[in-house]
Amino acid sequence: MLLGISAAVVASGAAGWYAYTVVRGRTRPHRVTFAVWTLIGALGVSSALEAGAGPGAYAAIVYAAVTAFVFLVSLVPGFGKPNAERRSDWLLGLVSCATLLAWSVTTLPTAAAATVAVGAEAAIAWPTIREAWRQPRFEAAGPWLLGSVGCCMAVAAVEHFSYASASYPAFIALQELTVGFVLVARSRALPRLLDDDHHAVRKTAQPAARPYEIVDPIEKSK
Repeated sequence: MLLGISAAVVASGAAGWYAYTVVRGRTRPHRVTFAVWTLIGALGVSSALEAGAGPGAYAAIVYAAVTAFVFLVSLVPGFGKPNAERRSDWLLGLVSCATLLAWSVTTLPTAAAATVAVGAEAAIAWPTIREAWRQPRFEAAGPWLLGSVGCCMAVAAVEHFSYASASYPAFIALQELTVGFVLVARSRALPRLLDDDHHAVRKTAQPAARPYEIVDPIEKSK
């Protein structure tokens, strides 16, 4: 119980931190990803609760609520990630939504519902991971890394441990850790890349060396 509450507190801190960076304009969320994540969050929370996750589901509940908030903010002009949505992203989003729709109109075992949630989340997470690499300046690594810690605590807090009850929070932990590591690695590599580009520009901008000029000594003495 205490570990589950602690996980929810850490997750709340990470989610609140992320939402703060979004509102401040430091982070630009990917609209398609967060739209589908909002739907998946409801499925993941439902499957975790039905499987008896108990306090282990607290973190997932927090993430579901904050994800919905971030998605709504991303719809405001200037708050979504610029030039990020591709045709393939919308296709992934449609596939994920179709999967969720199929789940909502059919009766799936709890383990199958958890698999659907994890699979759909993995597919739609790709655009955010890709943009974290392409545009690291529009993401903050701290909330992702802290969130992975909270999710790991949530997995440890699961009361009746099973695939159905632990798979969703475990996947969120792995997903957030991946995004955080990509941002850290990219933020360290980017200054070096920019510095190399700067030197390359300076090198190409230097005036060409004057060719060797032969001077007649007689003409020079005049």
